[in-house]
Amino acid sequence: MKAVTVQKTMQMGLGEAMKRLIMLHSKVTRAIATPQEKDEREMILEALNEIKLDLGFDCDLDGVPDTVAIFAQSAETACCRLLPTDTSRRAAPAPKKKRAPAKKTTRRKPAASRRKKT
Repeated sequence: MKAVTVQKTMQMGLGEAMKRLIMLHSKVTRAIATPQEKDEREMILEALNEIKLDLGFDCDLDGVPDTVAIFAQSAETACCRLLPTDTSRRAAPAPKKKRAPAKKTTRRKPAASRRKKT
């Protein structure tokens, strides 16, 4: 007998996940979502929360990132600046491909602007 395996995961692009999440969130907030749609929304949120962003805020401009509590102060004073953080744990970006130079094309004037021969 052959064993049947069930795939329990799938892949979704980040843009597609965001689009679907927004649509599902809209349905949930309007109280028209089915239980399955509510579950799907939670699964997408859990998956998106697996992606971690490195953010650092420096409100006193001392070069040292401040704590998350700074959001309240920032809302009142708009003083925060984003700082680059250590990205050594990320994979190196793929080298950019060089684009071929664009062909130069000549443009003809529209027919209405050309002189008629007499």
